[in-house]
Amino acid sequence: MIETLQYQDDELIFNDVKVRDIIESITMEDVKTFLESLGVDQIIMCPEKGYLICPTICHNPINEEASMKLYWYQDNKIFRCYTECNEAMSIFTLYQKFMDVSYGQHVEFYEAEDYVKKCLKHIVYSAPERHSSLEIDTSKYEFNANLPLLDEYPSTVMDCFVKYHHPLWLHEGIKPEVMDKFDIRFSIGQNKIVIPHYDLEGRLIGIRGRTLNPDEIKEFKGKYRPMQVGNIIYSHPLTFNLYGIHEHQEGIRTRRSAIIVEGEKSVLFDDGFYGDLSNTVACCGSSFNKYHVNLLTNYLGVNEITIAFDKEYEDWRSEKAKAYREKIEAACNKYKGFAQFSFIWDYDNLLEEKDSPFDKGQAVFEELYRNRVKVR
Repeated sequence: MIETLQYQDDELIFNDVKVRDIIESITMEDVKTFLESLGVDQIIMCPEKGYLICPTICHNPINEEASMKLYWYQDNKIFRCYTECNEAMSIFTLYQKFMDVSYGQHVEFYEAEDYVKKCLKHIVYSAPERHSSLEIDTSKYEFNANLPLLDEYPSTVMDCFVKYHHPLWLHEGIKPEVMDKFDIRFSIGQNKIVIPHYDLEGRLIGIRGRTLNPDEIKEFKGKYRPMQVGNIIYSHPLTFNLYGIHEHQEGIRTRRSAIIVEGEKSVLFDDGFYGDLSNTVACCGSSFNKYHVNLLTNYLGVNEITIAFDKEYEDWRSEKAKAYREKIEAACNKYKGFAQFSFIWDYDNLLEEKDSPFDKGQAVFEELYRNRVKVR
């Protein structure tokens, strides 16, 4: 009963805090926190001039180069894009644009409102005059210290999908027992491989689908999207979780190290290689952030993190490879105070461009891992 009342109190507070309240209370530091939660790592703070500058994520995907032409102004709490968009937008509208551009996902305004509220919970929970009758333990909402508690979906929704080892993934080398361990399913109606995402405690927080429809891949410019059942889209903010963190937590704790990859498939390959000693997790994108690092170091005791992103170059001597390497090194340097960082770099052309370090099998991965670059 206590948990039910607490849940109802939380819902009451979230519903009561209006968009205007958040916009009026938001600070430049809040905007920085919000942008970092989306994976933005280039942020210029200019408090003396009253604005903040970041890449144009309103029309450039998060994993692509973008000009530093998106400004947030302290006086009117508005973002302004000075290139392609050439328009002003609120923090909520920017989130809608970001999700559409980076993930091909349409987000309703109320969904954007929910995300911002969860991201900036200290604003939501800093109005005791509105809720003086409620006794709330706000310690669990200290955003900068802890990960936010993501919404949980009922696990029974997975019963909508069949247990089926799709030949595509079997052919690529993902073992049937690994698919069972990660509860990989299949949607016959949507023709998608179904990938549930769980948090550290094993709560179902999202479901992604790997579409097998060429038209859909072309339309949404990608193979992976949140699954929809009825009117519900089972999405979640990828920023605050790592795929495989629940299933691989014992291996991570035992080895006190973790490997961060881009996609779910690499996590499944790793589990097929090492079983209970697997320590690979996926950020489901091409960038990691302070919440991912926090989850591994503070929650699981990791002291070494290896970045094993997909190969985005043909020749490691090329300018394209140089720029890609600098981006990875900059991200590692940003967080190296929390753990020893290293990254996979293919000097010997063991991989094709766009390959994950796991795609060519265990022997190739181990060769790449032995020769990983350590960030000093």
